[in-house]
Amino acid sequence: MDVPEALYGATLSELKQGYVYHAESDSYCCLVCGERFEEGFVYEADGRLMEAFRAVARHIGTAHGSMLQLLLELDKKATGLTDLQKQLIGMFAAGLSDADIVASTGSGSASTIRNHRFSLKERAKQAKLFLAIMELMDGGTEQGAKTDPARRNAPPADERFALTPEEYKSLLDKYLPQGLEGPLAGLPRKAKRRAALFRHIATSFRKGRRYKEAEVDELLRRFMADEYELLRLQMVDYGFLVREGDGSVYRPSV
Repeated sequence: MDVPEALYGATLSELKQGYVYHAESDSYCCLVCGERFEEGFVYEADGRLMEAFRAVARHIGTAHGSMLQLLLELDKKATGLTDLQKQLIGMFAAGLSDADIVASTGSGSASTIRNHRFSLKERAKQAKLFLAIMELMDGGTEQGAKTDPARRNAPPADERFALTPEEYKSLLDKYLPQGLEGPLAGLPRKAKRRAALFRHIATSFRKGRRYKEAEVDELLRRFMADEYELLRLQMVDYGFLVREGDGSVYRPSV
Protein backbone atom coordinates (compact mmCIF):
# COMPACT_ATOMS: atom_id res chain seq x y z
CA MET A 1 0.00 0.00 0.00
CA ASP A 2 1.32 3.46 -0.94
CA VAL A 3 1.81 5.93 1.90
CA PRO A 4 -0.67 8.86 1.81
CA GLU A 5 1.48 12.01 1.78
CA ALA A 6 -0.52 13.53 4.66
CA LEU A 7 0.76 10.84 7.02
CA TYR A 8 4.28 12.24 6.89
CA GLY A 9 3.18 15.66 8.13
CA ALA A 10 0.98 14.33 10.94
CA THR A 11 1.85 14.17 14.61
CA LEU A 12 1.84 10.91 16.56
CA SER A 13 -1.60 11.62 18.04
CA GLU A 14 -3.00 12.50 14.61
CA LEU A 15 -1.59 9.30 13.09
CA LYS A 16 -3.33 7.23 15.75
CA GLN A 17 -6.70 8.91 15.29
CA GLY A 18 -6.46 9.14 11.50
CA TYR A 19 -7.39 12.79 10.98
CA VAL A 20 -6.01 16.28 11.46
CA TYR A 21 -7.76 19.51 12.39
CA HIS A 22 -7.09 22.49 10.08
CA ALA A 23 -7.83 25.69 11.95
CA GLU A 24 -7.68 27.94 8.89
CA SER A 25 -10.65 26.13 7.35
CA ASP A 26 -12.15 25.07 10.70
CA SER A 27 -12.42 21.50 9.45
CA TYR A 28 -11.25 17.96 10.14
CA CYS A 29 -9.40 16.18 7.34
CA CYS A 30 -8.97 12.43 6.89
CA LEU A 31 -5.27 11.60 6.62
CA VAL A 32 -5.96 8.65 4.35
CA CYS A 33 -8.19 10.05 1.59
CA GLY A 34 -8.33 13.78 2.36
CA GLU A 35 -12.11 14.01 2.88
CA ARG A 36 -13.01 17.08 4.96
CA PHE A 37 -15.68 17.65 7.59
CA GLU A 38 -16.31 21.30 8.35
CA GLU A 39 -17.29 22.61 11.77
CA GLY A 40 -20.74 24.15 11.89
CA PHE A 41 -22.25 21.52 9.63
CA VAL A 42 -24.24 18.48 10.72
CA TYR A 43 -23.52 15.17 8.98
CA GLU A 44 -25.88 12.23 8.63
CA ALA A 45 -24.83 8.58 8.76
CA ASP A 46 -27.11 5.57 9.22
CA GLY A 47 -29.97 7.82 10.26
CA ARG A 48 -27.89 9.61 12.90
CA LEU A 49 -26.85 13.26 12.96
CA MET A 50 -23.37 14.10 14.19
CA GLU A 51 -20.92 16.98 14.47
CA ALA A 52 -17.83 17.22 12.28
CA PHE A 53 -15.31 15.62 14.66
CA ARG A 54 -17.61 12.63 15.23
CA ALA A 55 -18.33 12.37 11.51
CA VAL A 56 -14.66 12.22 10.55
CA ALA A 57 -13.97 9.54 13.18
CA ARG A 58 -16.87 7.49 11.86
CA HIS A 59 -15.72 8.01 8.28
CA ILE A 60 -12.29 6.61 9.08
CA GLY A 61 -13.78 3.53 10.73
CA THR A 62 -16.24 2.78 7.92
CA ALA A 63 -14.12 3.80 4.93
CA HIS A 64 -10.67 2.74 6.07
CA GLY A 65 -11.10 0.49 9.11
CA SER A 66 -8.65 0.43 11.99
CA MET A 67 -5.74 2.89 11.76
CA LEU A 68 -3.54 0.17 13.23
CA GLN A 69 -4.45 -2.22 10.43
CA LEU A 70 -4.03 0.49 7.80
CA LEU A 71 -0.54 1.36 9.08
CA LEU A 72 0.39 -2.31 9.25
CA GLU A 73 -0.53 -2.64 5.57
CA LEU A 74 2.11 -0.09 4.61
CA ASP A 75 5.27 -1.26 2.86
CA LYS A 76 8.28 -2.38 4.94
CA LYS A 77 10.14 0.61 3.48
CA ALA A 78 7.69 2.89 5.31
CA THR A 79 7.43 1.08 8.67
CA GLY A 80 10.58 -1.03 8.84
CA LEU A 81 8.47 -3.99 9.96
CA THR A 82 8.72 -7.50 8.54
CA ASP A 83 5.60 -9.44 7.59
CA LEU A 84 6.02 -11.59 10.71
CA GLN A 85 6.31 -8.54 12.96
CA LYS A 86 3.17 -7.04 11.41
CA GLN A 87 1.27 -10.30 11.95
CA LEU A 88 2.40 -10.51 15.57
CA ILE A 89 1.54 -6.86 16.29
CA GLY A 90 -1.96 -7.45 15.00
CA MET A 91 -2.33 -10.47 17.27
CA PHE A 92 -0.87 -8.63 20.28
CA ALA A 93 -3.33 -5.78 19.68
CA ALA A 94 -6.20 -8.27 19.52
CA GLY A 95 -5.26 -9.48 23.00
CA LEU A 96 -4.23 -13.01 22.03
CA SER A 97 -2.09 -14.87 24.53
CA ASP A 98 1.34 -16.20 23.60
CA ALA A 99 -0.06 -19.74 23.53
CA ASP A 100 -2.95 -18.66 21.28
CA ILE A 101 -0.50 -16.99 18.88
CA VAL A 102 1.62 -20.15 18.69
CA ALA A 103 -1.49 -22.18 17.93
CA SER A 104 -2.67 -19.67 15.32
CA THR A 105 0.63 -19.39 13.48
CA GLY A 106 1.49 -23.06 13.84
CA SER A 107 5.15 -22.33 14.48
CA GLY A 108 7.57 -21.32 17.22
CA SER A 109 6.94 -21.53 20.94
CA ALA A 110 5.53 -19.35 23.69
CA SER A 111 9.06 -18.26 24.63
CA THR A 112 9.73 -17.23 21.01
CA ILE A 113 6.59 -15.09 21.01
CA ARG A 114 7.65 -13.50 24.31
CA ASN A 115 11.01 -12.65 22.76
CA HIS A 116 9.28 -10.99 19.80
CA ARG A 117 7.08 -8.98 22.17
CA PHE A 118 10.12 -7.86 24.15
CA SER A 119 12.01 -6.90 20.97
CA LEU A 120 9.12 -4.73 19.77
CA LYS A 121 8.96 -2.93 23.13
CA GLU A 122 12.70 -2.29 22.98
CA ARG A 123 12.35 -0.96 19.45
CA ALA A 124 9.69 1.50 20.64
CA LYS A 125 12.10 2.82 23.29
CA GLN A 126 14.82 3.22 20.68
CA ALA A 127 12.42 5.07 18.38
CA LYS A 128 11.72 7.69 21.08
CA LEU A 129 15.42 8.33 21.58
CA PHE A 130 16.00 8.46 17.82
CA LEU A 131 13.31 11.12 17.40
CA ALA A 132 14.89 13.19 20.17
CA ILE A 133 18.32 12.85 18.53
CA MET A 134 16.97 13.97 15.16
CA GLU A 135 15.23 17.01 16.68
CA LEU A 136 18.43 17.98 18.46
CA MET A 137 20.34 17.55 15.21
CA ASP A 138 17.90 19.90 13.49
CA GLY A 139 18.36 22.65 16.06
CA GLY A 140 17.18 21.57 19.51
CA THR A 141 13.87 20.95 21.24
CA GLU A 142 12.72 24.56 21.04
CA GLN A 143 13.12 24.61 17.27
CA GLY A 144 11.48 21.21 17.07
CA ALA A 145 8.48 22.53 18.96
CA LYS A 146 8.23 25.54 16.65
CA THR A 147 8.05 23.32 13.59
CA ASP A 148 5.43 20.93 15.01
CA PRO A 149 3.23 20.02 11.99
CA ALA A 150 0.08 20.68 14.00
CA ARG A 151 1.13 24.28 14.58
CA ARG A 152 1.85 24.91 10.91
CA ASN A 153 -1.90 24.63 10.35
CA ALA A 154 -2.91 26.82 13.29
CA PRO A 155 -3.94 30.47 13.06
CA PRO A 156 -1.82 32.67 15.36
CA ALA A 157 -3.57 33.80 18.52
CA ASP A 158 -3.03 37.47 17.70
CA GLU A 159 -5.21 40.57 17.44
CA ARG A 160 -7.21 39.02 14.59
CA PHE A 161 -8.68 36.64 17.15
CA ALA A 162 -9.06 39.19 19.97
CA LEU A 163 -12.41 40.06 21.50
CA THR A 164 -13.48 43.20 23.30
CA PRO A 165 -13.71 42.84 27.11
CA GLU A 166 -17.49 42.73 26.81
CA GLU A 167 -17.38 40.03 24.12
CA TYR A 168 -14.87 38.02 26.13
CA LYS A 169 -16.99 38.15 29.30
CA SER A 170 -20.07 37.18 27.32
CA LEU A 171 -18.17 34.27 25.79
CA LEU A 172 -17.04 32.95 29.18
CA ASP A 173 -20.51 33.37 30.66
CA LYS A 174 -22.04 31.39 27.79
CA TYR A 175 -19.57 28.50 27.61
CA LEU A 176 -18.63 28.31 31.30
CA PRO A 177 -22.00 28.81 33.00
CA GLN A 178 -20.90 26.97 36.17
CA GLY A 179 -17.76 29.04 36.66
CA LEU A 180 -14.37 29.69 35.10
CA GLU A 181 -13.01 26.32 36.24
CA GLY A 182 -15.46 24.44 34.03
CA PRO A 183 -17.10 22.42 32.73
CA LEU A 184 -17.59 23.74 29.21
CA ALA A 185 -21.11 23.88 27.85
CA GLY A 186 -19.70 23.25 24.36
CA LEU A 187 -17.21 24.81 21.93
CA PRO A 188 -17.81 27.85 19.71
CA ARG A 189 -18.01 27.17 16.00
CA LYS A 190 -16.08 30.27 14.93
CA ALA A 191 -12.28 30.07 15.17
CA LYS A 192 -12.03 33.58 16.68
CA ARG A 193 -14.25 32.74 19.64
CA ARG A 194 -12.80 29.26 20.06
CA ALA A 195 -9.27 30.71 20.23
CA ALA A 196 -10.36 33.18 22.91
CA LEU A 197 -11.88 30.35 24.95
CA PHE A 198 -8.73 28.25 24.59
CA ARG A 199 -6.68 31.21 25.79
CA HIS A 200 -8.69 31.19 29.02
CA ILE A 201 -8.26 27.41 29.45
CA ALA A 202 -4.51 27.83 28.90
CA THR A 203 -4.32 29.91 32.08
CA SER A 204 -4.90 26.66 33.99
CA PHE A 205 -1.33 25.70 33.08
CA ARG A 206 1.69 27.20 34.80
CA LYS A 207 3.93 29.07 32.36
CA GLY A 208 7.36 27.50 32.00
CA ARG A 209 6.35 24.13 33.39
CA ARG A 210 6.38 20.98 31.27
CA TYR A 211 3.47 18.57 31.68
CA LYS A 212 3.17 14.87 30.93
CA GLU A 213 0.20 13.97 28.73
CA ALA A 214 -1.63 12.42 31.69
CA GLU A 215 -1.26 15.69 33.63
CA VAL A 216 -2.61 17.70 30.69
CA ASP A 217 -5.58 15.34 30.42
CA GLU A 218 -6.29 15.64 34.15
CA LEU A 219 -6.50 19.43 33.87
CA LEU A 220 -8.60 19.36 30.71
CA ARG A 221 -11.10 16.85 32.12
CA ARG A 222 -12.40 19.69 34.28
CA PHE A 223 -13.53 21.40 31.09
CA MET A 224 -14.55 18.40 28.95
CA ALA A 225 -14.82 15.20 30.94
CA ASP A 226 -15.63 12.94 27.99
CA GLU A 227 -13.80 14.72 25.18
CA TYR A 228 -10.64 15.99 26.88
CA GLU A 229 -8.48 14.37 24.16
CA LEU A 230 -10.24 16.44 21.49
CA LEU A 231 -9.72 19.55 23.63
CA ARG A 232 -6.01 18.76 24.03
CA LEU A 233 -5.59 18.25 20.29
CA GLN A 234 -7.33 21.51 19.41
CA MET A 235 -5.34 23.50 21.96
CA VAL A 236 -2.22 22.21 20.23
CA ASP A 237 -3.69 23.04 16.82
CA TYR A 238 -4.43 26.59 17.95
CA GLY A 239 -0.96 27.01 19.43
CA PHE A 240 -1.85 27.27 23.13
CA LEU A 241 -0.11 24.01 24.01
CA VAL A 242 3.18 22.91 22.46
CA ARG A 243 4.22 19.28 22.09
CA GLU A 244 7.85 18.47 22.72
CA GLY A 245 10.05 15.46 22.02
CA ASP A 246 8.02 12.38 21.10
CA GLY A 247 4.74 14.15 21.82
CA SER A 248 4.37 12.90 25.41
CA VAL A 249 5.40 16.22 27.01
CA TYR A 250 3.58 19.53 26.66
CA ARG A 251 4.16 23.12 27.73
CA PRO A 252 1.84 26.14 27.62
CA SER A 253 2.81 28.73 25.01
CA VAL A 254 1.11 31.72 26.65
